[in-house]
Amino acid sequence: MPAIVSPLTTFEKTIIRSSALLDLQEAGTELEEENDLTRSAVVLAVAAFDRYFTAKYCDVLIPHLKDDKKISDEVLKRLEDAGLDARFSLELLASDRPFRKIRTIVQNSLSKYTTQRFEVIDDLFLAFGLKDLCECSQKKAKRKNLLTRINRLVELRNDIAHDGHTNVRGDPKAISSVDIRARVNDLKLFVESCDHIVNKRFGLIKPVSA
Repeated sequence: MPAIVSPLTTFEKTIIRSSALLDLQEAGTELEEENDLTRSAVVLAVAAFDRYFTAKYCDVLIPHLKDDKKISDEVLKRLEDAGLDARFSLELLASDRPFRKIRTIVQNSLSKYTTQRFEVIDDLFLAFGLKDLCECSQKKAKRKNLLTRINRLVELRNDIAHDGHTNVRGDPKAISSVDIRARVNDLKLFVESCDHIVNKRFGLIKPVSA
């Protein structure tokens, strides 16, 4: 069975794909709308950002469950919402690798859970006793405007995904690949800071990539 790749590794691989789109954009394109590669890079980068936090939550979940002295009510509620009821719990007793199955069911449950807002991210990890993760990560990165810049990238992603990034006349709004590259780098810095804080708090060892 292949080794489980860490959430940070998956995030970084996806950010590389986003950066490659920006490289193509800056090299010149023959698209109908010349900046659509930049818009695609925004969508891909924010998708990586969103996925990272739900995957990291599942990384923290299993060590949390194994230490039954500190299981929080919030985590128990999320397990119930994921379908981990009494029947499923009894089935786990007779199964192989019960914690892997718990991780899978929770990860599937979180697949439609959006973690693009900082308050949602903070709430997710507060269940493990980790307070103000986003603010702490900004401080660790030593960038006072980091959250503001990332939030703008998320808003831009939503405009692209829902409205095609067009103005009232239906024409594409202005967008800069140079600006987006800087914001994608900000996103990477933020996630790496979060990963360091979570790993330090919970004593996680980064898995070896497959």
